Amino acid sequence: MEKTDTNEPNPGKIMETSFAYAASRVLISGVDLEVFTHIANGNHTAAEIAKAAKASQRGIEILLNSLAALNFITKSDGTYDLTPLSEKFLVKGTPAYYGDFVLHIDSLWEPWGDLTKVVKTGKPFQKVDKEQGVEFFQNLVSQLFPMSYPCAKAASEILGVGDTWKGLSVLDVAAGSGAWSIAFAQSDPDTKVTAQDYPGVLEVTKKFVDKFKLSRRFSYLPGDLREVDFGYDRYDLIILGHICHSEGAEKTRILLSRALGALKDGGKLLIADMIPDDERATSVFPLLFAVNMLVNTTEGNTFTMAEYREWLTDAGFCDITTIDVPGPSPLILAKK
Repeated sequence: MEKTDTNEPNPGKIMETSFAYAASRVLISGVDLEVFTHIANGNHTAAEIAKAAKASQRGIEILLNSLAALNFITKSDGTYDLTPLSEKFLVKGTPAYYGDFVLHIDSLWEPWGDLTKVVKTGKPFQKVDKEQGVEFFQNLVSQLFPMSYPCAKAASEILGVGDTWKGLSVLDVAAGSGAWSIAFAQSDPDTKVTAQDYPGVLEVTKKFVDKFKLSRRFSYLPGDLREVDFGYDRYDLIILGHICHSEGAEKTRILLSRALGALKDGGKLLIADMIPDDERATSVFPLLFAVNMLVNTTEGNTFTMAEYREWLTDAGFCDITTIDVPGPSPLILAKK
């Protein structure tokens, strides 16, 4: 009898990857229909959840079974319950709610559908910049808050803010929701923040700052980050929170040089971004995120640690290190 070669390639990975969008779509619809919130509110059968979601029972039951198979909920004797993961992150109104981020991914559905054309032409499906309008960016920064805030809290603690590092003057460039600088301000009552972004986006920043009762310690610098004056020798810390990837290589290098000038001697620059391996061959999420930049920007990309080290050194920074936080990549810290 002929033996089967277990090392022989099979198409399983091709099939799984080709249909991977289905798992993403199931999760998005679960969040959109607030399935996890309905379960948390005491609805545990398909009929109860369908009624609460104002959806068909057949549709909800099939969706619930898929969510159970994906380990976002559990199923036993026809009833559904939350997992620890969904209970913490997918129930609306909870502190760590991640549903807005999931719905942000939904907004990328149409652009990614045009990927083949984008690759052929080298031109984005849409150009994500100030031309997109205030409403686009207001929605975007709100949806990204749950991704950035836990990382910022961890970074603040690791850097000793409020303990060994106090009374900071912070510039949060392209602050968005203010997730990064809010965490630092929470850690130290003597830290003051300047939040920079488009005027319309700063209206969202102010709402988040008000929510955390930090208004007295925030000031605002409206304008395009490429044009606004950061000042000179002014800040102890400058934060670039998930901005370099959309700026592209050349504009990022310019931004690093401008940040150096705005820092006091001994001041620090903190960079948060998706960082692939130096060969750009194995870091799945950062490399897929580079495709997202291809789809949505004219110059955006994700950059390796080797590139950041080179650019930061060329700009005049020293003591370049990384900080491990709960996120897709470590943070980068550099000193003036």
